[in-house]
Amino acid sequence: MICKPMNFIKIESLFRIALRKSISHHYEPICSTKAPFILLKAIHTSQVGCRDYVYKPYQAPPFEDHDHKNMRLNRPMSPHLTIYAPTLPAMTSIAQRATGSILTFYAIVLSGGALFLSNGIDSIVSMIQSLNLNSFFILILKIILGLPFGYHYFCGIRFCLFNIGKIMDKASLYQTGYQAIIAGGILAVLVAWC
Repeated sequence: MICKPMNFIKIESLFRIALRKSISHHYEPICSTKAPFILLKAIHTSQVGCRDYVYKPYQAPPFEDHDHKNMRLNRPMSPHLTIYAPTLPAMTSIAQRATGSILTFYAIVLSGGALFLSNGIDSIVSMIQSLNLNSFFILILKIILGLPFGYHYFCGIRFCLFNIGKIMDKASLYQTGYQAIIAGGILAVLVAWC
């Protein structure tokens, strides 16, 4: 049976060099054939002067998990997040997820209050008004409650622009990140002030 793998010429030259220099009488290179699960073992014997091709089934290497393989190869542990400075794109992404969770909490509380309270949300508003809090304190509280909405809104627009490929370079990515933070803060202040 004739088998000509991709590197047939290279193997031929290796056979010739091994015979010429008399490195060994039994030279056994291993080359892969077209099928990835079969290895071709070419055995060249100097007594006969011919090549015998023997097919052997592929034997998978023994299973070794990632940590044990790295320990066996003396690879260092990956430092992961401990050596990297936080970047603005990473922090805006994390903050957008956090504000999305806060807004989900707002929606659950408001809908639960409307469904399960006897007088609805109005009873909670009248209870807060009965506390006679300072107007400045109420303004700060409104800003804090409005910041997640403003930030999430403008970061969502930024995320949509990123997905359609409009802000792919690093400079515009950082610029739109700062713009989303500032615009979210301005929107929260405007909503709280009105």
